[in-house]
Amino acid sequence: MAQNDFAAQTPTRLAALLAEETATLRAALGHLHAERSALIAGEADSLAVLAQHKSEAYARLSQLGDARTMLLAHAGATPARSDIDALFGSSPDWDVCRGPFTDLLALAREAHDLNQANGLLIRSQMKSSQQALAVLMSAAEQASTYGPDGLAAARTSRRSLGSA
Repeated sequence: MAQNDFAAQTPTRLAALLAEETATLRAALGHLHAERSALIAGEADSLAVLAQHKSEAYARLSQLGDARTMLLAHAGATPARSDIDALFGSSPDWDVCRGPFTDLLALAREAHDLNQANGLLIRSQMKSSQQALAVLMSAAEQASTYGPDGLAAARTSRRSLGSA
């Protein structure tokens, strides 16, 4: 009988789990938005703290996702979208899960897109920084090279300053 009680509570438990997962994903999205703002503003010092917060949120999301997978398995479904849709359509008891699951999917898409956009920003800024560093290293190399007569040796740059 206890097994039947657990099975009867599965939709409610899954709905609660989905709500917690959604709240955690909203927090992760907040960190992603803060990261984007810091990247745009050039506030590199805050990125390490934001990365730590994101990492913690993602670790919790992983735990919640594992718990969701276990509950779905207990209900006879895999994490595949088609199985979940079939499960939710199998009984009115599962209606309580539809909204939270739809919200979770929408937030996951938003988080994915924002994470991709932040990655592009980071790569662009890294490329600019590497180019600036190459110019500075080249200038430093030229300034510190002296010929046999003790005068600074004139070297031609290996990189055109006019190229991007």
